[in-house]
Amino acid sequence: MAVSLLVPAGAPDASAAPMWPVPQPYPVTTAPAESLADVPPGSQYVALGDSYSAGYGLGDRTRLPTSACVQSARDYPHRLAAQFGLDLTDVTCAGATSADVTTGHQFKGVPPQIESLSDDTRLVTLTIGGNDADLFGTAASCLAISANGPVFSGRDAPSCESTLVTDGDDQLAAKIQSRVALGIADTLAAVKAAAPNAVVVFLGYPAIFPDAEHTPAKGCFRSALDLGTLAGSFPKDTFPFTDTDVEYLHGVQEELNEVSASAADAAGVRFVDVFASTADHSACAPTKRYVAGVTLTGTGDLRRIDLKAGALHPNERGVAYLTARMATAIRGLAG
Repeated sequence: MAVSLLVPAGAPDASAAPMWPVPQPYPVTTAPAESLADVPPGSQYVALGDSYSAGYGLGDRTRLPTSACVQSARDYPHRLAAQFGLDLTDVTCAGATSADVTTGHQFKGVPPQIESLSDDTRLVTLTIGGNDADLFGTAASCLAISANGPVFSGRDAPSCESTLVTDGDDQLAAKIQSRVALGIADTLAAVKAAAPNAVVVFLGYPAIFPDAEHTPAKGCFRSALDLGTLAGSFPKDTFPFTDTDVEYLHGVQEELNEVSASAADAAGVRFVDVFASTADHSACAPTKRYVAGVTLTGTGDLRRIDLKAGALHPNERGVAYLTARMATAIRGLAG
């Protein structure tokens, strides 16, 4: 499913100069912005992974590999393809797990992402593991009424941590250290085997929840409900998490980041760690956020509440940052 060549009006004739298969909204040029020794212009580049790779919520949907994947032409794979003049096959998909990459797919009729790889693939990027841990589903269930709770979906539980940690036994941490770690390790090994001639770059997740150093003195809480909610209108870009859960969920992300880094090291794959460097740009940050806050949709009686697409995912500023970090990593490995 390589992206087709899209030539904007007024572009030079392809017979007169090489045209790189860079999809909209990025312009097709007569030469890439940069050239790499091991990944020259026109090389096959395959992007794998979940919603953090797919640009969930950014718009300009590609409808690939299926419209349900909510993939955006503004995701970091498209931006990297434009920068380096690469022939992009983007099979990233919102909701993807490690199993969707290697053995099956959540959507009927869509093959495992790994089937897009071959001996001809020269660059592979991926972000994976968050859905294996159900990190985003857990975060969605932690939305709270106030900074002190309770959470919406926890039967008046004061926080998500109170329902997930019992007598010091953290269910989510245990899952990350076992099943999630194994899934990531198996995925990286399978990717390397399926694309033996490729540079493989594994991108971690940016901070959704800040560390203590970057948490404002008054906390992070920004309510997702106000008087307008009674009329079915919800505040935008909020951060409705208890002080307890901000600290807890940051720790969960830290655990996932460490597991991912260890798996990459064992597989001999470059891991691009952006967790610490984005702590001051989390969804909690007062300005210059890299991750979008929560915007709800639903009914005023709160019988139905949904998260708007893009909630707790990289915004335009965040995707630009991730692209820059990935470009630096690719230069270092393939330059």
